[in-house]
Amino acid sequence: MSGSFKTPKKAKKPTIVGESTFQQIINQQMEALFPEIVNHVSAQMGNGARPDGARSGGSGSNGCSYKEFMACKPKEFDGKGDAIALTRWVEKMESVMDISGCTEGQKVKYAESSLVNKALTWWNMQVQARGRVAALAMTWEDFKALMVEEFCPSNEMQKLEEELWNHTMVGINHAGYTDKFHELARMVPHLVTPESNRIDRYIRGLVPQIRGMVKATEPTTLLSAIHKAGALTDEAISSGTLAKTSEKKKEEAETSKSVGSSVDNKRVRNGKGFVATTPV
Repeated sequence: MSGSFKTPKKAKKPTIVGESTFQQIINQQMEALFPEIVNHVSAQMGNGARPDGARSGGSGSNGCSYKEFMACKPKEFDGKGDAIALTRWVEKMESVMDISGCTEGQKVKYAESSLVNKALTWWNMQVQARGRVAALAMTWEDFKALMVEEFCPSNEMQKLEEELWNHTMVGINHAGYTDKFHELARMVPHLVTPESNRIDRYIRGLVPQIRGMVKATEPTTLLSAIHKAGALTDEAISSGTLAKTSEKKKEEAETSKSVGSSVDNKRVRNGKGFVATTPV
């Protein structure tokens, strides 16, 4: 019996993984997974997806649905108003197209749904003359050119050209001058092309107090000219140069208005007297 007795084997002690070893294991696993994570994120970005699940505009090959387009609240265009009204509609429409992710082939098709009244009647005539397939197949640039031709007649364009040519900064209103310059330049781009012409025209409309100083900096972009003009306007206001000029013009305008009002009142009184003495 003693010969058959075997000494039991000692149980192996469990291997205790140290903190540093455990961290190494995690690092190795992360290194193995990292390329896969990068590929997944890149694929999502390529498909126009965002981390929140929404699709970013402009990058999806399939474009957007009409529901997605309308969710961006495109503005209607009725064909009324001036050239500036058309410009603002086009800018809003292009913003909606960019946000919703319209493809080039969807732009005209979706934009036509925002035409109403006079504009819709005009478009229906275009569809009838060209055929619906051909009309919807035109590029967005061609569509805009047709709208300008229809809703911005040559005499109105001439007025805009004259307005841009005579546009000047009044007093200290640099922001107002700049905003109006942008608006007019978008309507008659041929007057401010290339960029050097745009810069020159902008500088020529500035008030004399800062015009020469802005020109002396020889700006190479319109943005740099605008920033310089804004800074010099602020300096002129601080020194009182533009403020005094502005106040003087304001006083002259008020004086002129007062005199004109007095003359008008006199005419009214004379008119009433004349009516009173007219025989019945």
